[in-house]
Amino acid sequence: MAPRLCPPRRPSAWLLRGLLAGLGGLALVSLLVGGTGEELLSWSLAPFLGGGGGFLHADPPLPGSDSFLLPNVDGCEPRAPFLLVLVASAPGHIAQRQAVRASWGGIRWAGGYPVRTFFALGAPGSSEEQARLEEESQRHGDLVQGRFADTYANLTLKTMMLLGWAAAHCPGTAFVVKVDDDVFLNLPALTRHLGALPSPRRLYLGRIHWRVQPNRDPGNRHHVPASAYPAGAFPPYCSGTAYVLSSDAVLGVLGAAPHVPPVPLEDVYVGLCARWSGLTPTHTARMAGSTHYPMDPCCYGEVLYSVHQVGPQAMGEAWAMVGGEGRACTPLHRGLGVLRCKVLALLEGL
Repeated sequence: MAPRLCPPRRPSAWLLRGLLAGLGGLALVSLLVGGTGEELLSWSLAPFLGGGGGFLHADPPLPGSDSFLLPNVDGCEPRAPFLLVLVASAPGHIAQRQAVRASWGGIRWAGGYPVRTFFALGAPGSSEEQARLEEESQRHGDLVQGRFADTYANLTLKTMMLLGWAAAHCPGTAFVVKVDDDVFLNLPALTRHLGALPSPRRLYLGRIHWRVQPNRDPGNRHHVPASAYPAGAFPPYCSGTAYVLSSDAVLGVLGAAPHVPPVPLEDVYVGLCARWSGLTPTHTARMAGSTHYPMDPCCYGEVLYSVHQVGPQAMGEAWAMVGGEGRACTPLHRGLGVLRCKVLALLEGL
């Protein structure tokens, strides 16, 4: 008997298999490189993040004027903004502050909402530098200076100071975003996102770090001694480069602070306070965290809310790419979203 010959596969079958394989590969790349996998994982965090004391409704103690060298108590007058931007800066970072003022930090409306930007600092090392800061404050009216040395070891103190200032002097604001002074912030895109949320309560939004182990090397500036944090991995927390807190979440973090031993890493400490107060971090891949993205009109102008490691000279160039919703991206680029931006970042690093 002659062997039976299988009919040749139709080209359409091969085409379908190739198409499915390509889509599967694209989905895998999206999970590994883009934000999709991060978003899916973030949805599973909530059941595992029980707080230590339940969500705090009581008013926490707020800093008085004697806690500040430059208190700027009327900074939010006459009307509290929808989004209050607090930029962690340093006394000597004059160029960074000026670059922010000349770009995204200089606007009062974004995405149809009122916004205000202030810079948080500690005390410099000399009276001459302090005099320059006082002159800068009189000229721009946007400095908030705490009564403590401006050092890396005091970053946690600086962050709690600026959150306390926001609660005390901008109580009507809906959201607070804390950023570093080398971060580009797409305020129109961010405010549109926040304004579209169904509820402005209990929000702690950013690029989440999870399963981060404490650094026990005393020679490393990120060192966390076991005496400060004896446990293993930190609970999930938002990258300190940029994160958003709703106004009630700010009060929750401040109210938790007396119950949470301080650690020198400010973003970790905010995460620990958030966990104690019952706040669950919400992840977004559109906040870059510590990743730097190359200049691209679609990524900077529409897709990303924040980008880290943007120097003073590049800040204006980045801001010029924000031309309004729907102008910066082609339909294909918009569809690829964060995936395309992350691929560009990977290619730049090769």
